[in-house]
Amino acid sequence: MPERVLILAPRGRDAAIAAELLGRHGIPADICADQTMLVDRLRDGAGVVLVTEEALTVGDMTELFAWVAAQPAWADVPFVVLANGARGPRPAAATRRLDALGNVVLLERPLHAEAMLGAIRSALKARARQYEVRDAADMLERAVVERTQELAAARDSLEIALEAAGMGSWDIDLTTGFARRTLRHDEIFGYTEALPDWNVDTFLGHVDPAQRDTVSAAFDRAIETGSLDIECAIIYVTGQHRWIVARGRVRYDAGGVAVRITGVVSDITDRKDADAQLLQAQKMDAIGQLTGGVAHDFNNLLTPIVGSLDLVRRRHRDDERTQRMVGGALQAAERAATLTQRLLAFARRQALQPRAVDIGALIDGIVDLIRRSLGPSIRVVLDVPRHLSRARVDPNQLELALLNLAINARDAMPGGGTLTLSVTDSVVDRGGPPGLKPGTYVRLVASDTGVGMDKATLARATEPFFSTKGVGKGTGLGLSMVHGLAAQSGGTLALSSEPGAGTAVELWLPATDEPAADPGERPAEPVAARRAATVLLVDDEDLVRAATADMLRDIGYTVIEMGSGSQALAAVRAGAEADVLVSDYLMPGMTGGQLIQELRAGGHAMPALLVTGYAAAGEDVPADVARLAKPFRQVDLASRVDDLLRPAPPAAATALRAIN
Repeated sequence: MPERVLILAPRGRDAAIAAELLGRHGIPADICADQTMLVDRLRDGAGVVLVTEEALTVGDMTELFAWVAAQPAWADVPFVVLANGARGPRPAAATRRLDALGNVVLLERPLHAEAMLGAIRSALKARARQYEVRDAADMLERAVVERTQELAAARDSLEIALEAAGMGSWDIDLTTGFARRTLRHDEIFGYTEALPDWNVDTFLGHVDPAQRDTVSAAFDRAIETGSLDIECAIIYVTGQHRWIVARGRVRYDAGGVAVRITGVVSDITDRKDADAQLLQAQKMDAIGQLTGGVAHDFNNLLTPIVGSLDLVRRRHRDDERTQRMVGGALQAAERAATLTQRLLAFARRQALQPRAVDIGALIDGIVDLIRRSLGPSIRVVLDVPRHLSRARVDPNQLELALLNLAINARDAMPGGGTLTLSVTDSVVDRGGPPGLKPGTYVRLVASDTGVGMDKATLARATEPFFSTKGVGKGTGLGLSMVHGLAAQSGGTLALSSEPGAGTAVELWLPATDEPAADPGERPAEPVAARRAATVLLVDDEDLVRAATADMLRDIGYTVIEMGSGSQALAAVRAGAEADVLVSDYLMPGMTGGQLIQELRAGGHAMPALLVTGYAAAGEDVPADVARLAKPFRQVDLASRVDDLLRPAPPAAATALRAIN
């Protein structure tokens, strides 16, 4: 009711006359019988109070004056007072009461009606502006509340986002040095609760001493450039080293003086570790490609050497001196072949023959050899429970890997110690060792009590040719070979070591439900040709091809030699007949796998043996093709060719025709 006029005139007809006058001019008016009624109506709202002076001189006006004093800041209700018109000075008590009303318009009686109406209208307009101020203030207050709520919501959202991103926020007052932070900020530095104080010096105190000067200079530059962007190592409250990134922006006052710097900090240790692992993987892959190529060429050189020595040994059986010399040369060639196999194992390009292997039985069969290799000062402890899952791996390569691990352990324990071989079944989920797919694995651990390795040595332990044994005491291919075997078998290798605390090597191999296979034994002498048969021999290396042809002819086969896959394909299409194909895999122009596919597509489904010094097979090699790795002995070549020329059982022959 901001437009109504409240009238307090207790004597005569003044109240009624004033109300009637105001009503005629469209101004609502309420007559109040006394002060209490007036205060009640004021609480409901009013535009102006019209009061006679005599009404203020009688009775206790405390209630009215209290209401006037308690008005809100925006309000100051106007009082139009009709004075008595006395010529003498007004009494002090009356003056004090008028002053207590505050906003007073004094009209002396007698007065014209228009004068009173003018005073009422002016007072109503002034009162209306007060209400407008109130409404504007209310609107502004609501806007402030809403904006405050929006800012609070935005701050909460920002804190949630920062928390989800693992970031902590900070704000440093450059004048006082005091820093406000979120709890996550302090947690990044290793604190479970927020510290009472934090400043730039506190931050620098956690930075790795080697980088402290650089980071301090970055803070100084930020004052000039307006931004801070640093990546550095810090020392955790527990002493652990971690990596962080801190980014911030500087705020300046009107005079261009830096007053605050605000930003975020995050822990990037996991990312740094992942980058290091990726870099290591890329380096190892590059080294693997190099070593694989070297091994391939080396195998091509060894093949004619081994083949020729085999032939000399067979043709001079009665010459003891020749047998001794050839035997020594063959031993050296076998050692060279083992070296290339280690290179290929590291490069993940060796021709593995994986099958289901009972790891416990394999360890039982080799443990005596391990004990003899280690000597009496080193105790070998086995922790191999029964009923373990079988692992899918090449058993010969796994035996060689275990021997390598045992020799490494022996060299790490010059004063004696203990080597423990333990095997367990392990189920890997997403939280398993890096590089392993979820599944079931057989985990073989070889742990020693030796001198251990520092972090720098541990980081390079699986690199080929890296060795701590000194010149002439090791090839540096032992762990790299084991690493390659694990990776190529679908598993992984994990190392853990500390100086003085020994080393543990974990070999993870995929488990299989297949029954364990019987490896069998290699015959001592090559199998001679059972019948007259012709071998189509294809190899682009003249020395390799000649040595292989000599080994085949020596045991009774007729050999047709070709220097490339395209030559062999053209010869067969021209009518050349052969009973079996023996082909190198990697050749210029056409690989051995492509040659086999082209022959089969043309209806020439002769049995084939693929020989390789680099990879077991590419995607172009049919799955049923037999394989032989270089360098090979005559006995191995003879056995494979003999197997291919044997008549297949009826069911197997039908299946072979279906494949072809």
